[in-house]
Amino acid sequence: MVGRVSTKIFYIFVCLLFLFQSSVHASEKVTLHLKWFHQFQFAGYYAALEKGFYRDVGLDVEILESTIGIKGIHEKVIRTTGQYGVGSNELIQERFAGKPVVVLAVIFQHSPSVLYFKKSSNIQSIHDLAGKRVMLTPRMDEIVAYLKKEGIEPGDLQLLEHRFNPNDLIQGKVDAYSGYATTQAYDFKKAGFPYIAYSPRVAGIDFYGDNLFTSEAEVKKHPERVKAFREASLRGWQYAMSHQSEIVDLIYEKYSKRNPKERLLFEAEQMTPLIQPVLVEMGYMNPGRWKHINEVYSELGMLPKNLDLKGFIYDPNPKVNYDWIYYAFGIVVFSFVIIWLVQWRRLNKQYSENLKKQVEVRTEELKHSNEYLQVLNQSLLNTLKELTEAQDRLLASEKLAVLGQLSAGMAHELNTPLGAIVSSNQSIADFLSKIKNLIETIISFNKEDSLRFHKLLNQSLGNKTFLEGKEERSLKKELAIQYSYSNKMDLYGKHMQLVIETGAFRLGDELNQILESENSLQLFETVANISSAFRSNQIISVAAEKATHVIKALKSYLISEKDILNGDSEVDLIFEIETILSLYHHKLMKVNVLREYLTDKKPKCSKDKLNQVWINLLNNALQAMSYVGTLEIKIQFIEPWIKVSITDSGTGISDSIKSKIFDPFFTTKPGGEGMGLGLDICKKIILQMGGKIELEDVPKGACFSVWLHAA
Repeated sequence: MVGRVSTKIFYIFVCLLFLFQSSVHASEKVTLHLKWFHQFQFAGYYAALEKGFYRDVGLDVEILESTIGIKGIHEKVIRTTGQYGVGSNELIQERFAGKPVVVLAVIFQHSPSVLYFKKSSNIQSIHDLAGKRVMLTPRMDEIVAYLKKEGIEPGDLQLLEHRFNPNDLIQGKVDAYSGYATTQAYDFKKAGFPYIAYSPRVAGIDFYGDNLFTSEAEVKKHPERVKAFREASLRGWQYAMSHQSEIVDLIYEKYSKRNPKERLLFEAEQMTPLIQPVLVEMGYMNPGRWKHINEVYSELGMLPKNLDLKGFIYDPNPKVNYDWIYYAFGIVVFSFVIIWLVQWRRLNKQYSENLKKQVEVRTEELKHSNEYLQVLNQSLLNTLKELTEAQDRLLASEKLAVLGQLSAGMAHELNTPLGAIVSSNQSIADFLSKIKNLIETIISFNKEDSLRFHKLLNQSLGNKTFLEGKEERSLKKELAIQYSYSNKMDLYGKHMQLVIETGAFRLGDELNQILESENSLQLFETVANISSAFRSNQIISVAAEKATHVIKALKSYLISEKDILNGDSEVDLIFEIETILSLYHHKLMKVNVLREYLTDKKPKCSKDKLNQVWINLLNNALQAMSYVGTLEIKIQFIEPWIKVSITDSGTGISDSIKSKIFDPFFTTKPGGEGMGLGLDICKKIILQMGGKIELEDVPKGACFSVWLHAA
């Protein structure tokens, strides 16, 4: 009887345990809102759903596509909990507008947004867009920022409503067309359409692409669900990028047949360098990149500067509060001190009674201690050697840190001339492909046309001035009025465009002689082709020289004097300062640098350490001026010193803090932007060299002077 009762109780317990486990592992309903139609752009989420990654963490996920783009997604996500969305850089604007969105992970480390032109059109560079017909995708703000940085305002363009139809560019209905490098490029290649794509990254505007986001309410009320959904989604993305063909088949068979498999595979291949699944951890976000995006929006007048991003960027692994450990450790230490004091008082009496014996023992111990100190001294020498090597590595890492801060600007300094070389090289290649026809055309000219041709060619090759969009349109109107009697000089005709491009309008009355020829259009087209190739050659020369200058400056900064010689050496101050100014070229665009080099004497010291001083002082000066103003650099010889002064036109330093600026950990910068160690380190470096550094009084701004012994 007792056995039966026990068995029944056991079965009841097992049933209750099973019901409890079932309730614990019940799936939670979650909705993911996409920002476009089903395609490989969202492959990671399909993989996480179909491979059971969401199910493994107890989530029942529904994926909804959008037929109207990103419009309305943010409102849906913040309306209730359990809602997630795929957004882009506009999230920082929505956050500022009062919508409590939280970005969980970045999928595209680089934005796929580009601007397409027809390769054979009269648009040779981004600056030729003025006055042209352009379709811009709504909220693709990195393209607008790119145009503005290149000096093109939206008002300079003929903006047309974007219909998301590549045929608008293919059929010539529009001159420029914004889109994604992952999808529209396939449509153009499939149609055999020759195109050129310009990315904002060539101008140093490096925005994120797609990201995963949710609401603050979801993060606060369901932190474990948020973490589980994020990890499962990133796991899905890792799987999708490693099994692209499999996921393409899945999308085509189960989600949408709108795009053929060939297009989906092309999209997957183009996404790989933008996501960088091998080099960058999936979902990684850098707060500095979001600050950069904030700065670009601020320049466009769409956001204020220095937004507080706290709560906007999700932290999957928040720091643990260890204060209780420190308190406990302090209590333990205090207890040990008390115990030690009690023990010491008890033993002190015993030590007094045995003092004589202890002196003898102590003498023997001192003998052993002396031997130990000799060993310890050798150990300290070895440690000093290791610290010296560590200091050299630290200098190298600081160099790399400086290069990291300058990477966006240096990329622009190199990409701009290299892009010009590629574009100009293509123009020369096009010219060479047509040179046979051009020669035949020139030979076919009669004597009068040959004279006209040479006159027009000499004028065009001597024309080195390029007209801006507004100036060009104004000149066209003047010429149309001046030559109103000629049918050939129609305002929007080919003759008018070629007269501007070749500079023939500078011929004055001799232009009439060329227009009178029956072959006037052939004359202008032939000269325009030759002149375009000549200008492309000039562009390549100038661009190559600029790129060479940047690379030489970078090489000079990176090379370590340790690779050349040991110990201190004579340092060319002018050369080193000019090298650093070259590296900071992109930050000096609005700064007037005044140089006054009154001596070429050189100090004998460490080049690397001294360069760190110049970098710190220049950084402080530029930040004090907000990168706008006047920077003065003066080098003079005051026996026996070489004095280097760096003066900025910033806000200056208050008298109340002048005595503290060289103190460690003292800073006037906002929290998180400085540790207050820069000037302290500079002072220690200069003192080690036997010099001195001081703050001098100037009428405006601040002036730091470094005094070094001449070699």
